[in-house]
Amino acid sequence: MDFLRIRPFVGLILWMLSALANAASLTEDYSLQLGLNQADFIRLLDSRVDAAQGNLLDRQTWVNPVLELSREVAGDETEINLWLHQKLDLSGQRHLNRDAAQVGLGVAEAHNQVQRIQRGAEIRQHFYQLLFQQRQQQLFSHWLTKFSEMEAVMEKREAVGDVSGYDRRRISRERVAILSQQRQSAAQHAAGWQQLRGIIGLENSRGFDTVEGQLIPAELRSLSSVKESFAHPPTLLQQQRQAEASRLTARAIARSHIPEITVGLGVKSIDAPGVSDSGLMLSASIPLPLFDRKQGARQQAAAEATQAESEYQLALLRTGTRVRALWHKAGLLRANARLFSEQSVAASYELVRIAETSYHANEIGVLELIDAYRSALEAETTALKLALEARLIRIELDEITAGVYQ
Repeated sequence: MDFLRIRPFVGLILWMLSALANAASLTEDYSLQLGLNQADFIRLLDSRVDAAQGNLLDRQTWVNPVLELSREVAGDETEINLWLHQKLDLSGQRHLNRDAAQVGLGVAEAHNQVQRIQRGAEIRQHFYQLLFQQRQQQLFSHWLTKFSEMEAVMEKREAVGDVSGYDRRRISRERVAILSQQRQSAAQHAAGWQQLRGIIGLENSRGFDTVEGQLIPAELRSLSSVKESFAHPPTLLQQQRQAEASRLTARAIARSHIPEITVGLGVKSIDAPGVSDSGLMLSASIPLPLFDRKQGARQQAAAEATQAESEYQLALLRTGTRVRALWHKAGLLRANARLFSEQSVAASYELVRIAETSYHANEIGVLELIDAYRSALEAETTALKLALEARLIRIELDEITAGVYQ
């Protein structure tokens, strides 16, 4: 599945031009589209496939014939020999090497697919971290407004002697502390924008001033359906094909003890006083494998094939275990983020409402009011962190199973 080329470039360009005219919110889908369609990234993937295709072309091309011309002059006699020599592969190595190169092309394509998946996961991580920082900025702005409004109310009450100056100064101090946190968050937010723009392309990201999306991920597919799609994991396809290529190469080298035969077809011409004649010549030569029978190369190729196959089987087992663990963890973290947001945040806001009412009725002091404000801010911040954690785990699961591309 090639996510890059199913989107028409014309539509992408038109959409980018319209985005430049009006500031818009950047979505996850457009971030992926922009980042995976970067020209340098496309050239990198294409060059890897081109190199593999070149190797395949080299492997399936016959060895060039050799044309030999000799001329001998002895007295009045001249002898001219013209030979055409051609090596013949009787062992089948060329066909096996060609098949290995064909599989090598598949290795390059699988490598490209893995790189697209990894790059897509990296883009999504930066996107949702930026979304988290944006939501955090909005959260701090809300509570700064809340503290400023309460500070203004206290100033009026202080002016008429209803409350002491301590209350106003205490709420002012808390507002300054929140302002400091907002500035720190703003620095992280600015850095997050730069990281996202860097990976999707600075030019492509112009015209966007916010990101748009949901931090808490959607509900997971069932584990059985994930396992079904994991029967041929894209992230392990490269290793699988590499093991297959290694097996074919080992088979080709195993036949290297069968030597190549060189056959020749020639014409001999003799020109001497009173004699002028010509005739066909045939030749055949074969190296004798008395000493070098490629024993070391065969042993090395067989060991590399065994190593590649073992690494693939171990990676398959390890990744399958990891998928199951991530699936359970992603489900639990998502449920925890949703429950905390639904239960704790709503309860904290109810406490804020009660605290404000009680403060205005002189039933509680400013410290209790500030504690209610802090609890609500902490609950909302925790809810954002839990949602981001659930999202990042989900991205990790999607990266292994390529779920985002299915």
